[in-house]
Amino acid sequence: MSGNIKIGFEVFPPKAGTSVTFESGVAALASAGDYVSVTYGASGSGRERSEIALDVLSKNGLAGQIAAHLTAAGQSREDIDALARHWKSIGVKRVVALRGDAPAESDDEYACAAHLTEGLTRIGGFDISVACYPETHPKSTSEAAELDHLKRKFDAGAARAISQFFFEPDLFLRFRDRCAAAGIDKPIVPGLLPVASLDSLHRFAGGCGASVPDWIDTRFGGLEDDPDAFHALSIATTVSIAERLIAEGVDHIHLYTLNRVGDALTISRALGRIGELPAPAPAQPLKTEEAA
Repeated sequence: MSGNIKIGFEVFPPKAGTSVTFESGVAALASAGDYVSVTYGASGSGRERSEIALDVLSKNGLAGQIAAHLTAAGQSREDIDALARHWKSIGVKRVVALRGDAPAESDDEYACAAHLTEGLTRIGGFDISVACYPETHPKSTSEAAELDHLKRKFDAGAARAISQFFFEPDLFLRFRDRCAAAGIDKPIVPGLLPVASLDSLHRFAGGCGASVPDWIDTRFGGLEDDPDAFHALSIATTVSIAERLIAEGVDHIHLYTLNRVGDALTISRALGRIGELPAPAPAQPLKTEEAA
């Protein structure tokens, strides 16, 4: 497998904002991939944790490898812009611009991710990623409307779109084709989610409109009482999906790690990105109160 594949890892900060385990885990991921994205609450609820985490990671020399999620819902444009400028001042160069779950409640908020992207572009100095939905966003009225909104995010200054997770490679590849047919020529990055448990997977899927194919339930359903076999199958399945995508010309993978650093490093190594593991290797998963 080519070592030229770009890999990004997504993590969430612990409730305390940071911890030694979290910091060492992010450092290990940063050394293995191209960036580590740090999530943010859907309506600004996780702002304090994200700020603490990013400030600490910056002091540890990792700001340049961090992609900071920024969710506009529930916060004023002034607050969002101030936070973005703060991140820029500490060396954060990458931002994942998201609208969030809640609708705009006032004229003082960014109404959508495209408007947030415009605001970040005005501030300048950021490499901006946005989200895309191969199965369409749950609130989209049609595939055409979904693509139109994605185009507006690119027109506003986004460099790439990271997809919602999926398990059928053809589903993503068809979406990529629809984007190309609509005149979108920016990178569409597949987001892959290793299966941590069937319960959590179906919960995540239900919240974002992603489908879980029957073969996932069939393969994993008999292994709930065998954690080692379940874990090995999860890694193998993710690697297999990634390999199929790479064979179809994909050169960038985004892993939703659920803070399971060891699994993410194993997948990255299987795709040719790691010569040797950083030492010392962090515990896996990260011991946060929210780890799935």
